[in-house]
Amino acid sequence: MTRALITGSTGRLGGVFLSQWENDARFAVDTLTRADADFRDPDQLEKALKKRDYDVLINPAAMSGLEECLDHPDEAQAINVLAPQVMAEVCREKGARFVHFSTDYVFAGHTPGKKSETNTPAPVNIYGKTKLAGEQAVMTANADAIIARVSWLFGPCPPGRSCHFDQVLTRAMSGEPQEYIHDKFSMPSFTPDVVQWTTGLLENESASGIYHLCNSGDPESWHSSAEKVCEIALELGIIDTLTSLAALPISDAHFFREPRPIHTAMQTNRLENEGIAQPRHWLETVAEYVKIR
Repeated sequence: MTRALITGSTGRLGGVFLSQWENDARFAVDTLTRADADFRDPDQLEKALKKRDYDVLINPAAMSGLEECLDHPDEAQAINVLAPQVMAEVCREKGARFVHFSTDYVFAGHTPGKKSETNTPAPVNIYGKTKLAGEQAVMTANADAIIARVSWLFGPCPPGRSCHFDQVLTRAMSGEPQEYIHDKFSMPSFTPDVVQWTTGLLENESASGIYHLCNSGDPESWHSSAEKVCEIALELGIIDTLTSLAALPISDAHFFREPRPIHTAMQTNRLENEGIAQPRHWLETVAEYVKIR
């Protein structure tokens, strides 16, 4: 049995790791929350990690709000760079596997097309810059670590949280008109699939370095994906009629104070080429999700 320690267990991704692995006989699960250690304090975090016994550490925890990172850059540096560096160092000392989650926002996103693991990152905002620095700090501290880049997560959420598709469906069910950005593109990632792919990576003892974890399909915008989610919900009888979905250019999104990269859809080359997984189309996962949400 693998002893797994999970951070961010109240979040969108960490919560799914917790719920799925708690019901998996292969894992004995424990959590490390910010109530156990202040992730902004490297010394306190190191002490907390050294007290725990685990074979693998999963780190989805992050400071991910772009404007929050803009307003609190020192805190973003501590949580997104220094904390994962400490985790990587302690895992190296303990001989434990370490999986650190990063983001498609490490890419500049200036050119269309899917980005592979070998494309050069060049983040355009503080969040992306700290996540890239976190990747580099982890790999410097622990060459055996796994960096798992994810994008546009959706799936079952802990109480009080929701994802983009939840909001789309809730508004569609109420008949409320909706408006979404149509000219920013990425790939949806179903969180239960991310957990499954990560499990596959851990079963491969030689897996290390950067992997892209997302579902397959063509790059989507918030607007195009919302349209397709509503069409699936209509076919399944979740909603009675299609409501208005207006297209908003990102240049009109004046509520954004930090720049967003435009083209950050990722390819899952290593996941596929190393025989770990062949990610299914994101629309297949949406059809599954709207039935269980």
